[in-house]
Amino acid sequence: MGRVKIALWLVLLGSPLAMPAMAEAPSPGSAAGTVPAAPEEGGPRNWRVTVSGALHLRERPSMTAAVVARYGPGTLLDNLGCQRAEERAWCDVQQLGGGPRGYVAADFLEPAISPDGTAATGPDDSALRAGQGDFDATGSLPCAMAGGQPTTRCEFGVARSGGGYATVIITRPDGRPRAIYFRMGRPIGAGTSEADPGAFSATREGDLNLIRIGDERYELPDAVALGG
Repeated sequence: MGRVKIALWLVLLGSPLAMPAMAEAPSPGSAAGTVPAAPEEGGPRNWRVTVSGALHLRERPSMTAAVVARYGPGTLLDNLGCQRAEERAWCDVQQLGGGPRGYVAADFLEPAISPDGTAATGPDDSALRAGQGDFDATGSLPCAMAGGQPTTRCEFGVARSGGGYATVIITRPDGRPRAIYFRMGRPIGAGTSEADPGAFSATREGDLNLIRIGDERYELPDAVALGG
């Protein structure tokens, strides 16, 4: 039997030898009519970019919309809700920690796994609970309030909502509170006012987060946000 006849015979029989192998599992928006849920509806709080090249962030949910940014593989994005347009699912996103906001195709996203090994879903209630004094843990940590000043100890309370999301309330030596916000185990900002608009920055040394807010300095181990 010739090669052409053999190939046709395999196709007619539906043999798996004639079917192409699946390269990867279906993505959140690949099923017909499927639109990924927002965190308020029980969906993931963050996405991880799975595209092998560059994923385009567009102004609107359309392949013809202007490109405002490009994301590489593994980039973490905030899930701000998804919708269906042009026969595919699009997600409203912003890069974790800040950046332009826009839309990306859901086919190239998967729920992000945080450093504690979970994919956080549902709304983040850590700031609300911290504001009410509903803490999961309390303790003290190294802090300093001025440049060149040696560190002392500041009391803190932390409210966690899973997936590395946490709000830490630090009581400064003068009794005033300072809020520091974590997402996916990363410190991404602090509560400041016009009276003390210090710039926020965070670096890492091992499992220690070194945080500066203006002249203020804080040292927060990963365990503060992640627990354990």
